[in-house]
Amino acid sequence: MLYQEYLKKKHFCPFCNLLKKEILKQNKYAILTFAKAPYTSDHLLVVPKKHKISIGSLKPREKRAVDDLIHYGIKMLHKKYKNVTVLYREGILKQVGKSVSHLHYHLIPNLLIGAYNIDFTKRKIYSEEEYVKKIGEIKKELF
Repeated sequence: MLYQEYLKKKHFCPFCNLLKKEILKQNKYAILTFAKAPYTSDHLLVVPKKHKISIGSLKPREKRAVDDLIHYGIKMLHKKYKNVTVLYREGILKQVGKSVSHLHYHLIPNLLIGAYNIDFTKRKIYSEEEYVKKIGEIKKELF
């Protein structure tokens, strides 16, 4: 079954309804599991137990619990892989076409993203002048 077809059939949050047999490790506030639609082999996920949308909604103890499982998952993946990418996904859906409305972290072994943009075009580096200009724009817009 394709991922989009699976999601259309789900009328509830897949992370809020994980079965005990799907849990690799857990603590009081978070769960480590295997991705049902993995990007690569051994792709893991860390999710807070409570349905949360963004990192800002986590209480400090919940964030520490998530971090602990991210660290543990990376440590386990390093037994087999040299490189692990951590990808944070907020649960805000409509604006960017995300598929799951529950905050989650992907632990993806051997993901090759360094030389390419998200659209798989080769990445370019800013000139020093462009770089400084962009920093100024970000400061004005976000800080």
